[in-house]
Amino acid sequence: MLAKFNAKKLHAARKENKMSQEALAEITGFSDRYIRALESGKSANPSASLVYRVSKALGVPMEDLMDDISDEDEGSPAN
Repeated sequence: MLAKFNAKKLHAARKENKMSQEALAEITGFSDRYIRALESGKSANPSASLVYRVSKALGVPMEDLMDDISDEDEGSPAN
């Protein structure tokens, strides 16, 4: 499976948990500035370990913060 981080899903999961960006930053050990960059899409390619730490802090599976992109290329014509 190919997957891509989804900033909107992170934002939604954090809000659902009623957690501030500052609180998430404190739990994960990242700066609140970096959490804001993740949620805004400015840091769009976080490492798997970062996504794991954030998902664990939010109590959600990593997959909940990702989009499956493996079948995006299936219907496209070959170059």
